[in-house]
Amino acid sequence: MSMDELKQSLVNRERLGITQAFCLPQERTFPTTWVEVSKRALIHNVNQYRSLILSTTFCIPIIKSNAYGHGLVPVGLVLNEHPGVDALGVVAISEALELRAAGISKRILVLGIIDAPLRAIVDLDLDLVVYDYEVIRELDAYACAVGKKAKVHLKVDTGLSRFGLLPDDAYACAHEIKRRRGLEFVGISTHFANSESAAESFLNLQLTRFEHLIARLAKDGINPPLKHSSCSAAVSAYTKTHYTAVRFGIGIYGLWPSDENKLVTQARVPSFELQPVLSWKTSIAQLKMIPAGSYVGYNLTHQVSKDSLIAVLPVGYWDGLDRSLSNKGSVIIRGIPAPIVGIIAMNLCMVDVSHITGVKPADEVILIGAHEAVSPERIAQLSGTINYEVVTRINPLTKRMIIE
Repeated sequence: MSMDELKQSLVNRERLGITQAFCLPQERTFPTTWVEVSKRALIHNVNQYRSLILSTTFCIPIIKSNAYGHGLVPVGLVLNEHPGVDALGVVAISEALELRAAGISKRILVLGIIDAPLRAIVDLDLDLVVYDYEVIRELDAYACAVGKKAKVHLKVDTGLSRFGLLPDDAYACAHEIKRRRGLEFVGISTHFANSESAAESFLNLQLTRFEHLIARLAKDGINPPLKHSSCSAAVSAYTKTHYTAVRFGIGIYGLWPSDENKLVTQARVPSFELQPVLSWKTSIAQLKMIPAGSYVGYNLTHQVSKDSLIAVLPVGYWDGLDRSLSNKGSVIIRGIPAPIVGIIAMNLCMVDVSHITGVKPADEVILIGAHEAVSPERIAQLSGTINYEVVTRINPLTKRMIIE
């Protein structure tokens, strides 16, 4: 069918009283779903954490994993202009490459995943967390070959049993780093296993192990300037973890690491508060009235008891809307919660809007946002996970927009 024939078909449909909304292919320029990121809230949260540390403390916001679902480059560009940010933290070299390609000039700390050639650490002036002798040797060889220095941070495993070397092995590795001409030993770090908890015993054990190693190295004349252990939870709750640098991730997005951490922090600093940064949205694709007794969705899991107005939304588990929210999650339309009914499909889901006055096709729908019914915490509770996962699992192909 030609374009002229298609247009005439639409005219004929109107004459026949067929008024279902239809757009020509070239008119479909709007996204089915998108994420809005509040620049104001993001900066506010960074400033809140920055206010808890000394002005001389090196500040490293973590924007790994697509900035916890908020958009690696959009968030990176905002923080690149923040005078209180000293470096940006990412998990992999590939993320650092993306930031540099976007024009981000801040110092970048790669937390340890080697998924691109090591030479990028030297060529793009990156910092790398190291815990492997082969990586140390290869990085040193390349840096020496090009007449530069590679900045490295030694990762110490003090109890998380994840990346890093146990203290005695880290002690030996520190000496290995120090003797390498192509390496600049700029940092030493560890990561806590349960700083989100109000119980401090294990955190104190990890601190003791970390400080003992630092003291041993200092006696040998090895004293890297950046010593860091803090995550968001530790920065706000435990001043003793700050050292000379801090890392914080989840908190800058307006999300508390845990309810316990929120209580501990606000008891210590009553003025400390976080603002939600992310809103995940879509719009109504279709509205339909279905008669009492009708089923909604796959597997007949929801049956309406009365005539019901159903809105079809163009998002599903492909987009990151967890299937476990079927028949128990909600969305917000015109400021009112609307329950998800039926099983969430790959690209679509349905909500009951019978109780919402004036609802119409193309109305905006909030999937995640500040409203209590669709907060990351509420969604995490319903789907049996944590708020971190709720935001990071939003499909990275979904458009992220900074809202001024």
